[in-house]
Amino acid sequence: MARHLALSGSAPQALQQFITASAWDCTASRVELARIVSALLPGAVWTVGLVRLRKRGTHSVGLRRRVLTETGQRVDCQVGVGLFLGDGHHSIPVSWRLLLDDAWCGDPERRRRARIPADVTFRPEWALALEMLDELTASGVATTAPLVYRLSHADSACHLVDYLARRDRDFVLEVAPDQPLSAVLPGGAPRAGAPGLPSSAAAVAQADRPAATSTRPGEPQLSMTEVLLSATDPSATANQQTQRLVAEHTGNPRFWITSTHRAGPGTVRALAHHSTVTDAAVRRIHEELGLLDFEGRSFPGWHHHMTLASAAYLYHHPAVPLAPDRM
Repeated sequence: MARHLALSGSAPQALQQFITASAWDCTASRVELARIVSALLPGAVWTVGLVRLRKRGTHSVGLRRRVLTETGQRVDCQVGVGLFLGDGHHSIPVSWRLLLDDAWCGDPERRRRARIPADVTFRPEWALALEMLDELTASGVATTAPLVYRLSHADSACHLVDYLARRDRDFVLEVAPDQPLSAVLPGGAPRAGAPGLPSSAAAVAQADRPAATSTRPGEPQLSMTEVLLSATDPSATANQQTQRLVAEHTGNPRFWITSTHRAGPGTVRALAHHSTVTDAAVRRIHEELGLLDFEGRSFPGWHHHMTLASAAYLYHHPAVPLAPDRM
């Protein structure tokens, strides 16, 4: 930035200090960013994106060795959980959380060096996403927008469904084929011919798989079943409200749990597509906007960097009309 604007020789150091050492609170900036995006994309939905930031050394906050699910490779990286607003064509990041494990949260010296606030403790990915959602909802941003979320762990589903149902927030959650649940009648009674015992998303969907003649050529085969989730985590409570399982049987099967009882399976599948748009946005931010270029090690510095990268992504997004004076 200093080179591009032909600033003085001391500017790079000043900009670095602004990101890594200054005390500005990025919360207000993120709320304003979310308000701008919400106004630009009416009818947007919330999505969650993960970014893995590979780092060298041992002192960058949140750094730990993880296995990349795409390749099976073990790398040292930070994991950022991003909350996005999108309309099916565009997806804009508006808030971030850094995934910290007990090796960081439980080490007083590490916390001191990285300037991790005292109220920051270990929280799983899904809890960080809900924390951001609550923060922005409390600020009046997209208060009724549904949440579209691709889950990475089966035990996350019960936590999320219970939490979102208590807040009357609609959702579409993509789950794994082995997600425990049981097929029921509307209202929660066991379905005739079914034992009512926990099964899996794949087994329930296969039992309701439509005949090949039930769809038009080229359209995906979709099924829809009333279900109840089963808790796999002792700390989770299975929500007793009836949800719907929507499954896509064509090609690589996919499964979604949703609270939207009035939407057809095609509409649910279209909502789930928002996660794919978010994945593409994560790649673009990663590759084009310097997400890996943060050289600091502190917790506040990481959040400043991610906030500025989000604002830059919105400002440079080719399909979002933005007046410069809004930024």
